[in-house]
Amino acid sequence: MEQDHTLLSTKLLSRRWNIAPRTLERWRAEGRGPQFVRIGRHVRYRQADIQAFEAKHIETAGPTPTLTIVGCAA
Repeated sequence: MEQDHTLLSTKLLSRRWNIAPRTLERWRAEGRGPQFVRIGRHVRYRQADIQAFEAKHIETAGPTPTLTIVGCAA
């Protein structure tokens, strides 16, 4: 199995998820969000960590609402 060693910057990940870069910065400060790699003063996110974070946060919709047909006495 080949590993993907792609690293994304905060800016690229924020574009992928359509969120502000500051959100990712805040998550890092709070210890939330995906794991990251700090190289010098640069922060990068590994593709495997991004995918793991996404998989952990997949939500399924609740039960499908059912419609009840009610007759009207006219």
